[in-house]
Amino acid sequence: MLWIPDDVARWMKMQLPWFLDEWDSLFWQKVAGFATSFCLSLYFLHRVIRNKKLHSCIQQKQEEVRKSCQDLVERLRTEGLSVPHRERILSLSLTKLQAQLQTGQLKCIEVLRAYQSKAMEMNEKLNCVVEPLMEAEDQAAKLDRQRSKKGPLHGIPISIKEAYYIKGYDCTAGMSYFIDKPMDHDAPLVQVLKSQGAIPFVRTNIPQTMMTFDSSNPIYGETLNPHDETRSPGGSSSGEGALIGSGGSCLGMGSDIGGSIRIPSHMCGVCGLKPTVERLGTSGMFPLGGGQTLVKVASGPMAKDVDSLVMCMKALLVPSLSNAWPLTQVVPFDTEIYESRKQLRIGYFKTNGVLAPVPAVERGVDMAVAALKKRGHTVVKFEPPRVMYMFKDLFMKVAFGDAGEESNAYLDNDVLDPSCRLSYYIFKLPYLVRLPLSLLVQLIDADAAQVVRMKSGTVLQWFKLAEDLVAYKLEFLAAMAKQKLDVILSPTMPLPAIPIGQSSQITAAVTYTTLYNALNFPAGCLPVTKVTADDQKKLQEAYPANTLYEKVTLKMSQGTDGLPVSVQCAARPFQEELVLRVMKDIEQEVKYK
Repeated sequence: MLWIPDDVARWMKMQLPWFLDEWDSLFWQKVAGFATSFCLSLYFLHRVIRNKKLHSCIQQKQEEVRKSCQDLVERLRTEGLSVPHRERILSLSLTKLQAQLQTGQLKCIEVLRAYQSKAMEMNEKLNCVVEPLMEAEDQAAKLDRQRSKKGPLHGIPISIKEAYYIKGYDCTAGMSYFIDKPMDHDAPLVQVLKSQGAIPFVRTNIPQTMMTFDSSNPIYGETLNPHDETRSPGGSSSGEGALIGSGGSCLGMGSDIGGSIRIPSHMCGVCGLKPTVERLGTSGMFPLGGGQTLVKVASGPMAKDVDSLVMCMKALLVPSLSNAWPLTQVVPFDTEIYESRKQLRIGYFKTNGVLAPVPAVERGVDMAVAALKKRGHTVVKFEPPRVMYMFKDLFMKVAFGDAGEESNAYLDNDVLDPSCRLSYYIFKLPYLVRLPLSLLVQLIDADAAQVVRMKSGTVLQWFKLAEDLVAYKLEFLAAMAKQKLDVILSPTMPLPAIPIGQSSQITAAVTYTTLYNALNFPAGCLPVTKVTADDQKKLQEAYPANTLYEKVTLKMSQGTDGLPVSVQCAARPFQEELVLRVMKDIEQEVKYK
């Protein structure tokens, strides 16, 4: 029985009504102890029942998607293609695949089954597919019967990040709260893709909440890197990067609010484009953080090569996109800018002053600079202004402007993925506890300390943050104008793919990508090289290990031989065509394999 101290008992006696004046008796202490024990027992019983229901819900969803994949694998065993025919289809570039689908040399159902088969094969190794879209075969058959004019993406299988709404399917971001809440409509971009002839055929994995660049969640599990299964594919478009990088998809749709297209593209060795937010719109995606409008999520394509990105952008930038989502004012793709041979003035930097890149990344930038010079462009050094200020005082305060309140509301009754656990518990602490705690954390990691002491500000503070963000954009644009720059070239990340589950140790790495989210610049990346033994030797001999982040970078970069390295290109808002043109020039010269 619960024992109550005398001083507590005296206080309770003062609070109780007159008819309990015999409080001092052992009887009433036992009653109080029993009541307290009973309430605690009820609480823990509730937690046990809740957790059992939660795990049961997750297991049911896991079984549902497992069976969906298994059913598709069984069907492909009896109705699939011969191995040589499948490999011939998979070996085609997207432009060649498109040409053969347009002429009827290949049937849509053939191409679909080739990529379904490869996707399921890669999913067994990498866990990159959430579930197949079973209606894809009906769409392919319908397209094969079509006699009218074919769309530009006629018969092209396309993978879709789990964050996009697809009618009849859950959109969970790895959170159990959203299980068994199927969408009643397709996202506008998915509608347009279908109208242009594309066939969405699988949905791909994401990290829980999508606010990390990890690759796991309690529902669908951990996605692995196609080049090294001990390493992360990056996030939050984790499954897209892994599936495309392993050949299981030729084109996919990701989303990006801090690097979520470019980071997995870099780590998995594929191409990705984060457009200006307003270019493709933001409707029809997982709603977490949708009310935050200072730095918004951008939709964008991921693919094997630059031509595929261009094809996708051309197909999406059509009037039907505005019809599907009236708040998007479509700016059609400007082929003249993309195909122009006019020489450009390009600024580049190898380091942003926050975290030094490893030798392989520096070499990748050097290769891209040499390629652009060979194409006749003028390439000059550029120093991005105040990147640490951008990250700590602008981007982080915007991204965590509610101090995790919205995401924690969903995670309160969920199984926590390790990548979310620390931030969840930190934001659950009262601010008066977090403030002194941040002073201790400051001694180890200043960036982490800032997150620890993050709190929701006043409306006036939010207004001021918006003003500061605009001022920074103008400062950056002025720096570009001073050097008369058209495009900026830089690393995508300062190191190759990181070990699984360790993104929280290297948050400074995302300063290379978040820069262009804060600026709302279009930014794309493409692979240019792979880590070599010589890079590893230079890493040991010359990489600085002065700061905590540099020491972590040095440790994480051990054993990365053969991993892909990309570069990043960015330009002023609505200059996607210029970004893609520079990416294409680099691609043609470096010939990454």
